[in-house]
Amino acid sequence: MNKLIVVLCLLSSSVVTSKDQLETIDILSYRIDLEVWEEHDTIQVYELITAKLLQKADSFYLDLHSLNEGKGMTVERLFIRVPIERETPVTFTHVDDKLWISSISIPENLEFKIELSFSGVPETGLIIGKNKFDKRTFFGDNWPNRAHHWFACIDHPSDKAKVSFLVTHPKKYDVVATGRLMNQGYTHDKNTVVYRSEIDLPTKVMVVGIAEFDTELIFHDNSGLFPMTAWVYEDDRENGFKDMAVAADVVNFFVKSIGAYPFEKLDHVQSTTQFGGMENAGNIFYDENAVTGEETMEALIAHEVAHQWFGNSASESDWHHLWLSEGFATYFTDLYWQDKYGTEAMNERLINERIRVIKFSKQYDHPIVDTSYQSLMQLLNPNSYQKGAWFLHMLRNEVGDVTFWSGIKRYYETYKYGNATTSDFQSIMESESGNDLNLFFNQWLREALHPILLINNDRKCGKEYLEIQQEQKGELFEFNLEVKIIYEDGTSELKVFPVSKKKEKFKLTSKKKVSGFKYDPNVKLLFEMVEH
Repeated sequence: MNKLIVVLCLLSSSVVTSKDQLETIDILSYRIDLEVWEEHDTIQVYELITAKLLQKADSFYLDLHSLNEGKGMTVERLFIRVPIERETPVTFTHVDDKLWISSISIPENLEFKIELSFSGVPETGLIIGKNKFDKRTFFGDNWPNRAHHWFACIDHPSDKAKVSFLVTHPKKYDVVATGRLMNQGYTHDKNTVVYRSEIDLPTKVMVVGIAEFDTELIFHDNSGLFPMTAWVYEDDRENGFKDMAVAADVVNFFVKSIGAYPFEKLDHVQSTTQFGGMENAGNIFYDENAVTGEETMEALIAHEVAHQWFGNSASESDWHHLWLSEGFATYFTDLYWQDKYGTEAMNERLINERIRVIKFSKQYDHPIVDTSYQSLMQLLNPNSYQKGAWFLHMLRNEVGDVTFWSGIKRYYETYKYGNATTSDFQSIMESESGNDLNLFFNQWLREALHPILLINNDRKCGKEYLEIQQEQKGELFEFNLEVKIIYEDGTSELKVFPVSKKKEKFKLTSKKKVSGFKYDPNVKLLFEMVEH
């Protein structure tokens, strides 16, 4: 959610991303002073970055969007302070969205500060425009790695840091931002607000929102520990406050189910950005059109609130582990639905999610843990969301409710405020369950597609048989298929058939005559039925 020098040859080593800096530099904190204007879209930024080199290097780079057809940032001033009190001009080069900085004089593992000023018109990342009421707004919109379009950073989820924003803006606006509100100041024509978070965050969820807002507190069971506020456009205040009130139920469920809320506050913000919802840490941005006054935001709010634990606090270590964020948020919305509306209501959601996964698989036959994506935006797909949710649902049925929840809580406690991989989650669940889950994780997460089943029943010599054939291309799956067998006398029974081969025939033991079958009646398996 990017100027040297002595090693210009590095600039020619193409297709590098901020990930390649993770072993060189660690950003500890950002201070971002942002000034915006009513009359134009140019922003002015002063930035103070605290960092340390993890290994001796002649240079490193920060991600910062360079000029391109009138959009992008121009660096006006850059200094390094080593030690902190001494300000030293350095050589830098800003090209191809990378701000290369000479670090010859910087010792390894010593904290130093990078001080820079720049200005320009953001191409994206900070969306400047008008809302549906034709009023000017400014909203951070960083996912996946677009933060560098408006501030210099290591734009990768593994490089977490603290952040503070000092925002100077025309008086008519209000400002919401990451962290706790620390201070407000006034001049004759401008206001200044300061927000600060002492919690390490990925850049994808560090944002500001500037608009003409009205606010209202939302009271919940833990209001004494952290405040929750609705921020809505002045012209939409009644609808917004009504729609966002349900956030109290959502937050109460997740605190009870997972653990303490991880951030200083939780703001629900009507916004003008490109996503329906964006889970920015402590201040969630919802698309302005989601606010209708018809109380239809509940699932959206649940999804984005779940991200505060999974994605923002316990974050994926790299992009191809995105399901640890989106799959979790999708399934925890399902779990919230089950808690509030019952299992049948959750099952309806799961069936719809299964339909989306099956439909998507016809056009994109990649696994959930996808290392061959062409663009980061391509990862925003039903594999990361709905299939990731289905994996968690099947895992819950595989290990049982008690083990599932204890594993989830242990995973979160282990990786909160840090980063995790799919293998990290697998290790936790294996340890918690005492089972080898390698086959389970591999076939559902690391292999493409899902079981496609051709099922026939047959009667021979007075005996009933059920024949199950796997029709999908590639690997065979191992799974249990629940089948409700319905008899002509009106009774029924539930049978579980363990499937592991291409084609298997199961003998039905009852002497009653069968009138029909219902496959997966309790909605436990991600699969597709076909007919010849």
